Amino acid sequence: MNIYSQNIYEVIENNIKKHVLIIYNISENHYVGLTVHTTKSGNITYIESINRFIDINDLQEYTKRNIKRISLC
Repeated sequence: MNIYSQNIYEVIENNIKKHVLIIYNISENHYVGLTVHTTKSGNITYIESINRFIDINDLQEYTKRNIKRISLC
């Protein structure tokens, strides 16, 4: 699978802003994604194409209302 920075979105969940790599569009309003981290912590995976880390065990569903914009990170 090719991973691009255009697939990273800014999401606000429980009043906390984070960056998410959207990997699958379930429907018009529901997406599946992984949280993106800038530093290594724990058992997370480095993705060279985006120069960031993701936790492949942190797969979550997001709604369109949570996604605010494409991230410029």
